[in-house]
Amino acid sequence: MNCRPYTLLTLAWMAIFGLGAALPAQAQNMKPGNYEYTTVTEMMGMKIPVAFKQCVTQKDIDSNKAYASQQGAEGCTPPEVKRNGAAIAITFACSKPKMTGEGTGTVSDTQFSMNMKVIQHEMNNAVLTTQLTAKRLGDC
Repeated sequence: MNCRPYTLLTLAWMAIFGLGAALPAQAQNMKPGNYEYTTVTEMMGMKIPVAFKQCVTQKDIDSNKAYASQQGAEGCTPPEVKRNGAAIAITFACSKPKMTGEGTGTVSDTQFSMNMKVIQHEMNNAVLTTQLTAKRLGDC
């Protein structure tokens, strides 16, 4: 399997941040503040850790930017998001590159976590997994 490093990073970012949709009113939401996001993406035995801090506003929470980037990747359909209280489940599909993904996680007022699985169909159905956590550090 021939895979360029930038392709792995692109797939990782799409798995982590290429998601987002409207949340029902009864869903648990994060509290505004400064959050530290940590991800570990694994594909073909390689682990790619990424950590960053972000000030999350109420507007980010209301528009779902706190949970996922609203900038979709080229060729991706809007993800389907299902919420049940603190539980969140997401599925999506993309055509460039052709891949499908799903994730499950939990949301509380001070934390967000999700486990994602993405299958890259143009790379012999290579599987990419990502564990994402976000923890509130305090006010911005």
